[in-house]
Amino acid sequence: MIRLLRSIPAVRVSLGIALLASIGMCFVPLLAVHGPESALVLGVLLPPMAAFGSARIVQRLRAAGLASSLRSLMEAVLAYGAVLFAVPLVVLALDSLRIRNCTPLSGLAFMLLGPGFGTLIACLTGLAIALVVPRPKYVATLALAVPVFTMLAAIWRFYASPSIFAYGHYFGFFPGTVYDENVNLTYPFLSLRVGTCVWIATLVLLIRAFTDPATLRVSLLPQSRLALVTGAACLVAGLSFEVFAVELGHASSVAQIRKTLGGEQRSARCQLYFPREENPKERKRLAEDCDFRVTQAERWLGVTHPEPVTVFLFRSPQEKYALMGAEGTNIAKPWRSEVYISEQGWPNPVLGHEIVHAVASVTGAGPLRVSGKLWGFWPDPALIEGVAVAAAWQPAGGLTPHEWSRALLELDLAPRLSELFGASFLGQQKRLAYTVSGSLLRFVAERWGVRAVRQAYAHGDVAGAVGVTIEQLETEWHRYLRARPISGSALALAEARFTGPSIFSAVCPHALAQLRDELRVALGTGADQLALKTCHEILAADQSDVGARTALVGSLARLGKTDDAQRELSWLEQRAPKPYAVAARQALADEAFRRGRYAEARDTYRALLREPLDDDQRRALQVKELATASSDPRERALVFELIVGEPGERADGATAVHLARELRLERSDGLPQYLEARQLIAQARFAHGARLLAEARSAGLPTPELAAEALRIDGIANYAIGDLDASERSYRAFGADGSAAHAAEAEDFLSRIRFSRSRTAAASASSAPSP
Repeated sequence: MIRLLRSIPAVRVSLGIALLASIGMCFVPLLAVHGPESALVLGVLLPPMAAFGSARIVQRLRAAGLASSLRSLMEAVLAYGAVLFAVPLVVLALDSLRIRNCTPLSGLAFMLLGPGFGTLIACLTGLAIALVVPRPKYVATLALAVPVFTMLAAIWRFYASPSIFAYGHYFGFFPGTVYDENVNLTYPFLSLRVGTCVWIATLVLLIRAFTDPATLRVSLLPQSRLALVTGAACLVAGLSFEVFAVELGHASSVAQIRKTLGGEQRSARCQLYFPREENPKERKRLAEDCDFRVTQAERWLGVTHPEPVTVFLFRSPQEKYALMGAEGTNIAKPWRSEVYISEQGWPNPVLGHEIVHAVASVTGAGPLRVSGKLWGFWPDPALIEGVAVAAAWQPAGGLTPHEWSRALLELDLAPRLSELFGASFLGQQKRLAYTVSGSLLRFVAERWGVRAVRQAYAHGDVAGAVGVTIEQLETEWHRYLRARPISGSALALAEARFTGPSIFSAVCPHALAQLRDELRVALGTGADQLALKTCHEILAADQSDVGARTALVGSLARLGKTDDAQRELSWLEQRAPKPYAVAARQALADEAFRRGRYAEARDTYRALLREPLDDDQRRALQVKELATASSDPRERALVFELIVGEPGERADGATAVHLARELRLERSDGLPQYLEARQLIAQARFAHGARLLAEARSAGLPTPELAAEALRIDGIANYAIGDLDASERSYRAFGADGSAAHAAEAEDFLSRIRFSRSRTAAASASSAPSP
């Protein structure tokens, strides 16, 4: 029997392909061990071959007269399937001796639940089709077509529904965007495999019921009533899994999302779905902001989007993950004119970026309406994401994408353009890839006009759109960036922000993502012993994880292990980008503040204010430095509780407002009102926040950075309450301080103000009585 199986070309070829594919996967760290990604690749590859090979085995055994019984046929195809699955399983297991696998058990579970089940049901599919189809010529091809068809159906569901995930009995589980690193076994995946078991039982029982044991051919008359009845019952159960796929989480639908969210509203340019608990003011702000973002994207791109953009606003990333499959990543489906984002307050910081994707579909290619080769069927992420970054143009960390890209050039971290487009985009660190592609396309728009950007997006060729070679474009762009000044602080921040592996070159990304989540919870709850343990687990998987080492310094200090904390700090100062050592030193100063060593804390804070810091970090340090420099114990205690807090006892909104109000008794400047206003604005209490900010600015703020931030949030608060003149004054002052990032953010909000005024004027004109 074994010799006969080896003589079948389909068996030899499929086993050879499985071996070569698994060896090839060993060259990509993400695929080189058992895990969700390698399981998905094998889930796509193995089942079609298993179905094809099984059909050929049945044909050959029957033709050679070696099929003595139905049982012998099943044993043959299942033995073949077991070997086909075992080949990559063993190769990747051996490769884990070379590449670390931090979660071998869950990785093995993904392999068994993915290609393991898929290969099994595919083998039985091939057996069933070989028994049913009378024409041998088409049997194997038809068997192969069944799993391929289910995969095409999954692609269609991705195209025709909101889901980014995909579940299938043959290929298993596709978790969605590759940038979501926290991938675990899900309840829908487990329930899918319960359904797969039902379908396996259905196949076995119905084959048994209708196969003539003498001829091993399918008979119209049942050969076993028991097998028929139980097979029919399993068939009904299997169909129920398909009918209730949305309810089981195996698929997604707009109707299900609408029902779960509960709130909806139609605006001039958008169809919005949001949590039912959103109050009328929040709904109105969201609708106005969506209309503004659509109009803004149209104006920048020079196009008109012909239909409303549908926006789904989820309560949390976890809810979004359950309903459509993207947890840590906000996404858009341009061909559906749909945007899927999580609640992040108003104005939502990612809405503009995602809406650009929808609006850019006007110039996109093919049925996906995106940029890329082969009529958009080979998407180019650099152009897709680059256009969104360039059009939305939102600073991050105190710098614009141009400034970040300038720093990357200086640090020699910027990729060559030949390494940015196409699939190479995914080989870059995520933030870096988004930033440089956005800077490049913004440069193209500034140098050659936005028409060139549209042409590049439409044809998937940015160099061709501007009429130069890719090398010439790179030279011009680099010359443009190098003309911009860059500070040493920006270089240090860029080194910290953009170093790190891409998702495909990362080792243990899913285990590390889960451990980092656990570390955040431990630090947030003051469980420093648990944080210590989690940091060591992270470092055991990745010795170079500077974030874990930074957290380790703080936990060690709070536990009184000063020498160990200093040793970890020394490691960071010698080997990590400077901002990580700065964060660790700040944690030590916070502990000195907590223990009453105010002079030590003050001196450290002052020293750190000369180090590389982003805007948020600098303002927080300034407030802490002011408190530790004060001789008033009450002021020190209030600021400590407000900004630092005991481990696990950070002030919530209500407590923070109370502490800021108490601080008014200790300080005569506007700092207490500013701190109180921030809390109120975060809770959408804009009128109260605007009044307090007016008081804070009148009394004066102790540093230029705090004064600038007061202007920024004052502009937001006044816009929200309808005082557009006050909002404009604040943002004009905010954008005039010489910072390119502040100027870009101010221009974005001033555009919103102009949009609101034009809409109000249009509404007034349309409602005015005719003469």
